[in-house]
Amino acid sequence: MTREHQTPNLSPLAQSVTREGKTVRIDIHEDGEGGWILEVFDHHGNSTVWDDSFPSDREALDEVLKTIDEDGIDSLIGPPAGAQKPTGLNQPLSRAELNELDEFLADASIEDTSMDVSTLEGFLTAIVIGPRPVHPPEWLPWVWDIHEGQAEAKFENREQANRIMLLLMRHYNTVVHAFLDDPASFEPVFQFRNQWGAAEWCEGFLLGFQFSDEAWSLLAVGQPTWFTPFLRLGTDDGIRMTRKLGDAERWMNEITLSVVKIHAYWKDKRVNQPGGVVQHEYRLGGQKEVAPVVRGGPKVGRNDPCPCGSGRKFKKCCGAGDAPAALH
Repeated sequence: MTREHQTPNLSPLAQSVTREGKTVRIDIHEDGEGGWILEVFDHHGNSTVWDDSFPSDREALDEVLKTIDEDGIDSLIGPPAGAQKPTGLNQPLSRAELNELDEFLADASIEDTSMDVSTLEGFLTAIVIGPRPVHPPEWLPWVWDIHEGQAEAKFENREQANRIMLLLMRHYNTVVHAFLDDPASFEPVFQFRNQWGAAEWCEGFLLGFQFSDEAWSLLAVGQPTWFTPFLRLGTDDGIRMTRKLGDAERWMNEITLSVVKIHAYWKDKRVNQPGGVVQHEYRLGGQKEVAPVVRGGPKVGRNDPCPCGSGRKFKKCCGAGDAPAALH
C-alpha cells in the first residue's frame, strides 16, 4: 500500500472531553508531512477542522483545550442534522465574546455605574419574562448606569460602538429564544464561570422589575417563595442572612426553577410573546426617562477592595475567573 493510501496515524492524545454536560471528540492525526491535523467532532456529527497543521500532537491538544476554556465547549458544537445554525443577531455569544463585553463594561469611564455580564443577564431575564414587553431604548441606559439610568457609555469610535451594541443585542436575543424554545433549559451565566456571581445576577433580576413595578409586587405577594432566591442572593439583608446560614448553594440552585415558574405565570397573563427578538441592527438613540430604583448598597467595582476581606482588588480575588464559587 502506498503512503498516500495509508490511514493517517492517530495520536495517543486523541480523546473525548466533557464540559458543562456536553462532550466532543478530539481527533489528532498525522498529515503525512510531519505535522498534525486537529479535528473536533460533536454529538451531532459536525466537525471543526483547524486550517493549519501543528508541529506536534501536544500543541494541537493544547490549542483545542485552550479554545474550550476560553470560548466554551459550545463554540465547537454545531446544530443537529437539518437544523439551521443561528446567524447574525440570533447567534449566542461565545465565552470569549462574553469576556469582551464584560471588559467593556468594566472600562474606567463607566465602571462605577455599569452592570457586569451577570447583572446584565439577570436584568434582561426579568425584562424578557415580565408582564409587558420592554424595548431596548427603555432598558439600555440602565446597562451603563445601574443607579439612575443616566450615564452614557463612551466609545472609542463607531466600530467599537457597533460591536458592543451587537454583543448586547445578541445576548438579549439569546435570553428571548431560551424562553420561547425551552425555558427549562435556561442556564444563568454564573453557572459557567465564577467571575460572574449569582448575587450580581439576582441584583440585576430585581432591577428589571422597575418597568412594571406594581405587577411584580402583586405577584411577589401572591407567590413569595418564587422570589426568595433573588431576595436571599440579590439584596444586602438577604446576603447577610445567606452568609450566616451558609445556604447560598441552595438558593443558587433554585434560581432557574423560580424563573421558569415566573415565566409561565406571565406568559399566561399576556397576549404578546416574552420580550421580543431584535430583528435589525440596533443603534444608539435617546434615553427614555424611567423612575430610578433604590439600591440597598453600592456596587462592588472591579478595582475596589474585595468584600471578602482579603485586601486584594475584587477583580484579582472573588472576581477572578479562577476564583472559587462565591456570592461576591
